[in-house]
Amino acid sequence: MGIDFLEHLGFRWLFDAAADALLLVDASGKILLSNPAAQQLFGYAVQTLEGQDVEVLVPLRHRSRHRDLRQRYVRQPHRRVAGTGTELSALTRDGREFPVEISLSPLEAEGHRFTLVTVSDITVRKTLERDLLSKRREMDALQKTHVAAQTAAIVAHELNQPLLAIASYGKSALLMLESGRFDPEKLKQAMAGCEQQAQRAGDSIRQLLGFLNMTETPAEVLDLHQEIRSMLEAARAEHHFQVRAVLQLAPSLPQVKANRIHIQKALLNIFHNGIEAMASSAPPSPTLTVRTQFLHDPPRAQVSVSDNGPGFAPQHLTRLFDPFFTTKPGGIGMGLVISRSLVEANHGHLWLESDGPPGARFHMTLPVMT
Repeated sequence: MGIDFLEHLGFRWLFDAAADALLLVDASGKILLSNPAAQQLFGYAVQTLEGQDVEVLVPLRHRSRHRDLRQRYVRQPHRRVAGTGTELSALTRDGREFPVEISLSPLEAEGHRFTLVTVSDITVRKTLERDLLSKRREMDALQKTHVAAQTAAIVAHELNQPLLAIASYGKSALLMLESGRFDPEKLKQAMAGCEQQAQRAGDSIRQLLGFLNMTETPAEVLDLHQEIRSMLEAARAEHHFQVRAVLQLAPSLPQVKANRIHIQKALLNIFHNGIEAMASSAPPSPTLTVRTQFLHDPPRAQVSVSDNGPGFAPQHLTRLFDPFFTTKPGGIGMGLVISRSLVEANHGHLWLESDGPPGARFHMTLPVMT
């Protein structure tokens, strides 16, 4: 019936010449016809597949799945789309299993229903998929290692400055005690400095853990001018290089709502960058200028921090906020990355105005209370 049916339709020559393995199966699952590609794929001699149940080509443990698939297809052939592939395991005559993709196409003639089964060997594709999955797992492991290294670098960067300050204050206090001639007020200031920096280190760790864990951070109403003065004083106290500070603060600047630690950290990083830049170039009158203004559309406060240091080379401008990119000897290139992330976590923006050297001008905006 199968041969007569194909010859009646004039498809026998196309059936035999097809590169894919083709099987003509009746409604009971009996193979009526196979082409040379199918005989070669499954390891059967010419015409030895005809008359056998199609399940002879399916491993025993997969036959129930194949049977269910075939029964659903027989019940609802109109819902099947010819050419839609289903992945299964197939079995050669000598017992070797290999992955295949099958497509089912309905055929009907003289009241009889047939199924044309197209079988494609996907061994190479599955091997490539396994290799790709293995590579992905390796990349995931490397990514986790990289993230861990980044986290360690960030923590080291954040703790370095307060620890250096603690060491400096502690050394000053020790020298005063060893000399036997010390000013109690200066000793008190040194010890207070140690305490302040230790608290700052603890705050940085808590803030970083929250940031790295992507947790929500509490916001509060802040007087931006007060935070600027506090962080500017802290930055100047941590550097031996003396700079002049110029404050151009807008009168009646609205308060902002943000996380205090986030904003303090961003301001401190910007101030440190400006002071360190001027220390490296030693301009005649090193000056750090901080200006605030109120912007109306949308309502926000802007802080602009300028220095008269060497500025940045044009080729560095697009990379300043890239992780681990730095122009400072011994730097790790995370300060600006952290600062921008902290500002953006509070619905603000941080950017560099690219006027070119001399000097640099950073701008930070934050939404105001309305």
